[in-house]
Amino acid sequence: VMLRSVLVVILVAFSASVSAQGSNYNYLQGSYGRVDLDDSVLDVDGDGLGLSGSFEIDENFHIFGEYQTAEMNFGIDLEIMELGVGYHTNISPNMDVYANLAYIDIEADAGIGSADDSGFSLGIGLRGAVSEAVELYGGLDYIDFDESDSETRANAGFLLSLTETLGVGLRATLWDDVNVFQVNARLYFE
Repeated sequence: VMLRSVLVVILVAFSASVSAQGSNYNYLQGSYGRVDLDDSVLDVDGDGLGLSGSFEIDENFHIFGEYQTAEMNFGIDLEIMELGVGYHTNISPNMDVYANLAYIDIEADAGIGSADDSGFSLGIGLRGAVSEAVELYGGLDYIDFDESDSETRANAGFLLSLTETLGVGLRATLWDDVNVFQVNARLYFE
């Protein structure tokens, strides 16, 4: 229910868009975030850094990658790596719909032992400008892991353009048992 509410809010915001800027899929982004993990076995949290990027390889296709690391309570280190390809197209002058296919790898190291899992994600989302300086985005991903159950992941955020090449923003990523809240700095290039 919460995921649908987030997407409805984003759609309403997109419908009130006033700018005709297209989305830029060429960027590097650094992030600082807070991670909260709460499942039937663990209840830990921590913070960490991330690096992500996207590069447009065609008018409608882009490749992307993301690496995140977090130091959690009780000496647990968490690493998430994701690499993929995406398709995007305009559905209005100021809004894109996109679909992504990615490989994802997650590793947790507790010092006395470690665990890892990998799989593939398939996602869809919306991205667009609501003003000349503000872009909103949001989407849903289905992740099929090799060793554990499948996951549904929702993400939503905004970017504030400070210049044509620099933006800052906030992003929330909500997994079944993990919530990640990030502050981002994005550098656009052509």
